[in-house]
Amino acid sequence: MSLSPVPGSYVRVYQGSGSDETYSNEAMEEVDLSDPGVGGYARYTVYRIEAAAKRIMNDTAVPVFQKQTGGEGEWSTLAASDVWYGAGYIVVSALNSNDNVRCASGKYLTPSAIFGCTTRKFTTKTEMIDATAYGDAAVIRHPGVDDWDATLEVLFSKVRAVVLTTGGADNSHIQGTHIPGGVAGNGGTLTFADTDQGTLTVAVAADDITVDLETALGSPISTADEVIAALNADLDVRALGHYYKRAESETGAGVVAASGPFTFAGGLDEIDFTAMKGTRRAFRLYNGYADGDMWVGFGFVSDVDWIGGPKDLTKAGLTIQGSGYNLYHVVE
Repeated sequence: MSLSPVPGSYVRVYQGSGSDETYSNEAMEEVDLSDPGVGGYARYTVYRIEAAAKRIMNDTAVPVFQKQTGGEGEWSTLAASDVWYGAGYIVVSALNSNDNVRCASGKYLTPSAIFGCTTRKFTTKTEMIDATAYGDAAVIRHPGVDDWDATLEVLFSKVRAVVLTTGGADNSHIQGTHIPGGVAGNGGTLTFADTDQGTLTVAVAADDITVDLETALGSPISTADEVIAALNADLDVRALGHYYKRAESETGAGVVAASGPFTFAGGLDEIDFTAMKGTRRAFRLYNGYADGDMWVGFGFVSDVDWIGGPKDLTKAGLTIQGSGYNLYHVVE
């Protein structure tokens, strides 16, 4: 599988904040990598942490895995022949389809992400190293770990919090964006109320917005386009830094239903790239983001540069050394 960039691909750089988190009887799920094109492992030999947010398994503690034969009864220790740190995968001897697997203990990193990688370049190599079996005079050649290097150009910017309404009629859904970006945009809510009033009104209290829908004969009649226009015209909504539009591929003609609250989420502050220099990070390098096709592993940030010099601080260049840390090809 090529590591070269493809349209739409980008890099997520994950870093742990504070101390490692601890696994405690974390559920694991079977992953079918029996197809030779994705690994060629036998069925029921590859398992991963079920919760995607907990898959950055760290090697600061040796994890303990357990199985429950037949899905019931006592749990016993399960020996893993390979642990894919950073990806949260393990390889074991073939189990039965109804066996349960869990990670009884171990450490993982809580993810935060850098979006907006503009370019990425990779070099991979398999090194042959000399090894001598005890008592043998002859030197035996063995392949070493797959080393890898990468240079990434990433944008020095905040990530915007967004909200997308759900439920109700077709073409009635609205997407909101916190334009300034950053964690300050997280947590605000958007609620659609029906108090049987004859006009459409918007009220803002702190970060929470309530749209009281216009009704006729006891039912809401406000369309998504009408609600969007009211939200974008409201001075208090503007003061929050919000902008609203139709949900993707919708017409805006659908009547909005009383629903919510819907919460803004996903906002991130700028990453201090300078502070990353000299640290080890976990990387997810996507080949096809929509398919979750990626390479995962730890790398050492050996250098941080500002692309274009001191007058252009919107982009940072990261040099990553993966020596000694394998990259694993997985599907999210």
